[in-house]
Amino acid sequence: MEFVSANNSFACEVREHALWEPADPETQKAIRNAYRQHGVLVFRRQAMSEPDLLTFGKMVGEPSLYAEPHWLSTVPEVILLSNMRSQTGEMLGGLSNKALTWHTDQSYYAEPVTGCFLYGVELPLEGGATRWASLYDAYETLPDELHKVVDGAVGTFSYTARSASARKADDNHDWKRRLRETPDVKHPLVNVNPATGRKALYVDPGTVTGIDGIPEDEALDLLDRLLAHVVRPANVYEHEWRPGDLVLWDNAVVLHARDAFPNEENRLVKRMLVRLDPTNHIIPPAVH
Repeated sequence: MEFVSANNSFACEVREHALWEPADPETQKAIRNAYRQHGVLVFRRQAMSEPDLLTFGKMVGEPSLYAEPHWLSTVPEVILLSNMRSQTGEMLGGLSNKALTWHTDQSYYAEPVTGCFLYGVELPLEGGATRWASLYDAYETLPDELHKVVDGAVGTFSYTARSASARKADDNHDWKRRLRETPDVKHPLVNVNPATGRKALYVDPGTVTGIDGIPEDEALDLLDRLLAHVVRPANVYEHEWRPGDLVLWDNAVVLHARDAFPNEENRLVKRMLVRLDPTNHIIPPAVH
């Protein structure tokens, strides 16, 4: 097994390792350590059944069920993301073929499940690339004046705001239930990894609606500046998908985005949410 930089980025590619084969404790520990350090791990050319995906999720942490039950596969911890339909015309999973702007998953929960991976089954010939940006590196390279503002700052994270544009699209979320069950929450804009002491920004464009103690217009301007800093090309890993790719990431320390792709192109990706060990990973706390 070899750990190398993925396309000369912060992300790490794990080579010469078959995820479908049992891993000894030393190998498992090495993968978990690399995951904690880099925030994004890339595994190419994997042949994974859904039980294999579940086994891998359990090696990383504790697999969690997604909030949209009709997106779940026969192994319920596995989520289907697709623009394809069943023989009866029903959507298979969710997210269709639309572009997804920069975001981080589950930030609108008081206790977000931050671990996540995608496994590519069928991919479009064009479009659909996914990008990740490091919130560790972004914090460490912030100008001093921004450090002074964000250190100790608390933001409001709103599912209502996050879902506003998506609700206008043709999608299959259960919006009424999700909105009812997901009130606004507050999280620090900077968090510290409990095992390493490393600090990461925690911002979610389109979800953070304000910052405590800062006027709305100033807060929105600050958030725009932070996003521009986070997604600088030097801070981004872009993944061109191939069947069998598995990408694991930590939502507490990266943002991600996805390009659109033609709807006549099929895409089927399997996803899993994983609850991570709070002694080794950042779990953004709720601020009351």
